[in-house]
Amino acid sequence: MSKRNWIYGRNVVITGCSTGIGKQLTLSLVKDFGCNVMGVARNKQKLDALKEELGDKFDYRRFDISSEEAWNSFATELETIGFNADVLINNAGMIQDFCQFSDLGAAGVKKIVDTNFYSVIYGVSAFLPQIKKSNFGYIVNISSASAILPVSGETIYSATKAAVKAFSESLAQDLAGYGIGVSCVMPGPVKTDLYKTRDEGSNAAKKNYELVESIGITAEVAAKRIIKGMRKRKTRVLIDSVARLMDFGVRTAPSVTTSVTGKAMKAFCDKVPAFAPIFKDQKENDAAIKEKIAARKDMTYSSLKNVPVGGPFGEKKD
Repeated sequence: MSKRNWIYGRNVVITGCSTGIGKQLTLSLVKDFGCNVMGVARNKQKLDALKEELGDKFDYRRFDISSEEAWNSFATELETIGFNADVLINNAGMIQDFCQFSDLGAAGVKKIVDTNFYSVIYGVSAFLPQIKKSNFGYIVNISSASAILPVSGETIYSATKAAVKAFSESLAQDLAGYGIGVSCVMPGPVKTDLYKTRDEGSNAAKKNYELVESIGITAEVAAKRIIKGMRKRKTRVLIDSVARLMDFGVRTAPSVTTSVTGKAMKAFCDKVPAFAPIFKDQKENDAAIKEKIAARKDMTYSSLKNVPVGGPFGEKKD
């Protein structure tokens, strides 16, 4: 890899570095670009293994990324030891299990919002002073194709990723005057251990993973395409065909694309058990919906003639 590439030799902070896309980004940044990488994750065993493989070019810290205080302490510590960040990669996040919004609960909503959105805000806020001092300042926020086309059963996940997308695109405009680049990455399905280990051994998990295997890309390919976007300092990075297809559908026919996506998920419930909780009691719901539609069609002016003056709550008095 050419040393003339701006990424070469930069100081990089990256979250979620021990698995999946984050791990592949860390490996490539150190081995291919000679970067000094400070990683953030929770699994000490995996972090130690990564440290052993990469040596002095890699170090790590373990803390809760949803804590603003932890982010500020982390940034202060790195500045104290002379590690001034050129690049921040907000990669860590969590996937919401497919379910109806009403089944998620307040605690579930808060956890997803804190992990997927507030952690990005806190990370950027903590490290922006350092990044502004760099001649190569750059921020990468990993969003999702769900930010482009929100899907049924992923209400809060889609909302947080859409928030990351909007934040990133606005931030790119804010920081353009400082020469700082911002990339918002929107991947579709990526084959990681997360899908493979969830409910491992069950028939449902096998079918779910088979879907990801058939349409997803590997974490290694995802990392290469993210770095390619960084090299070109692109604001918007779609790294796979699923994301590009969703983007095309939303831009050309948003209402139709959203409707078709929901219907397709419902049709594939048998092949993808993960979708089942979204459409539970669907037959009963369909029957009730048909009754409501029929009632609306029967509603005419004559059916409303007995409504009291002033509306259904009685005549209005002065």
